[in-house]
Amino acid sequence: MNKFTILYVIFSLFLVILVTGKISSAQITAPIPEPIEKSELSVGFREVVQIPDSGTHRNPAARLNLLAHAGDGSGRLFVNDMRGKLYVIIDGTATVYLNLKKIICADFTYESNQQGFAYFAFHPEFAKNGIFYTVTSETKDGGTPDFPVTKTIIDNNKNIITSSHHDVIREWQATDPASNTFAGTSREILRIEEPYSDHNVGQLGFNPNAQPGDDDYGLLYIAVADGGSDGFPVSDTDPLDNGQDLGTPLGKMLRIDPLGNNSTNSQYGIPRNNPFVKDDNPQTLGEIWAYGLRNPHRFSWDTGGEGKMLIADTGQAFIEEVNLGIKGANYGWGEREGTWVIEENDQNVLFPLPKNDRSYNYTYPVAQYDHDIPAGIKGFYGIAITGGYVYRGKAIPELIGQYIFADFGHDARFFHVRVDELVDGKQATIKELRLFDGEQEASFLEIIGKKRSDVRFGVDEEGEIYVTSKQDGKVRKLISGTGF
Repeated sequence: MNKFTILYVIFSLFLVILVTGKISSAQITAPIPEPIEKSELSVGFREVVQIPDSGTHRNPAARLNLLAHAGDGSGRLFVNDMRGKLYVIIDGTATVYLNLKKIICADFTYESNQQGFAYFAFHPEFAKNGIFYTVTSETKDGGTPDFPVTKTIIDNNKNIITSSHHDVIREWQATDPASNTFAGTSREILRIEEPYSDHNVGQLGFNPNAQPGDDDYGLLYIAVADGGSDGFPVSDTDPLDNGQDLGTPLGKMLRIDPLGNNSTNSQYGIPRNNPFVKDDNPQTLGEIWAYGLRNPHRFSWDTGGEGKMLIADTGQAFIEEVNLGIKGANYGWGEREGTWVIEENDQNVLFPLPKNDRSYNYTYPVAQYDHDIPAGIKGFYGIAITGGYVYRGKAIPELIGQYIFADFGHDARFFHVRVDELVDGKQATIKELRLFDGEQEASFLEIIGKKRSDVRFGVDEEGEIYVTSKQDGKVRKLISGTGF
């Protein structure tokens, strides 16, 4: 190699560093070395109802994924079993409101723990129009996707494989909204092809703070994960590069008008004030409200204070995130994980942010924690955030204004952070809630008697928070703990 070639190589490398600003000699191994401290705040649990078993002898418990109210003043609670049923809870008794699996029949698929009847949401005028929405995993034989996978799908052995399944959003209209058993009609409004079996369509939701006449009223938010991973262990970060691609719904927060008709399939509307409706690139999807997310399976709005929207985004190898919901935001996945640069071809490599990071215009988490695995634990540990709610109830005054969330893996810790401290451009301090089983402090795993929690949160019309678990099929209500 002559000196001119050497100089050319050095100059080229300099340009790469100058342009990308991503190369750093300081690889991060412990992104957040400070442990999360235990709080002085505590909660207990009161069992509300046991949902009937629906699985096999290996995992018989109903896989409860969301508990919600209908906003109709009835006081009823609804909870779904991912194996296909929606239950209504009245005075501590649960009965089947709708058996989706029976209606969808052969197209319903439950091939992995992240598939099945995932989420539901009631229209803000449900009491009058009887309308609600569901998302289910279904076989590819049931219809043509509105958003097909157009990229080559590979596994971690670099083999080309076929797509996994479809996620389908349906609208249901009850003939009698006050009835405790569904009877009515349904229609399909949106079908998304999923490349892999995991990281599917997440929560559906309406902004509870929006009033008739507001720009956000009656618009359905849809959390969509990045489409999944290429096997285990994962080889590539966001293997199809969906997070930063505005031509796919994967890795996005979508916002649609479910009662409109100006979409390509004419089954829903695209709000005119969505941030990318007027994008110069014709491939950009007008349905996108925010992007750059890995698996934003849970989100909620504070029903007090400033009405902040909070999105919990499950991390990959290092960071679990709480994000402010901001219109048009780019949360950075798969270029960023939390407030660090992630290596595109290796999920286990993080670097500090470059000096020119502001030029990328990423929106970073307002609270985050890392995968601080306890000593003695080896192999896959399973740390993953599950989003919750800002407490606005009356039963636990000390929790008012606290965002309550948890980790649903083998860690199973409950956390809280003041919603007032969740500010764009800053990092709020997360604390761990103390949990009580009666008068005895205990972990949630000890309370449910399992090795993994799969905990989820729900809320009633009074702002009280409930807890469910896919491991035992029980619905519990948060109550005051012993306290300190």
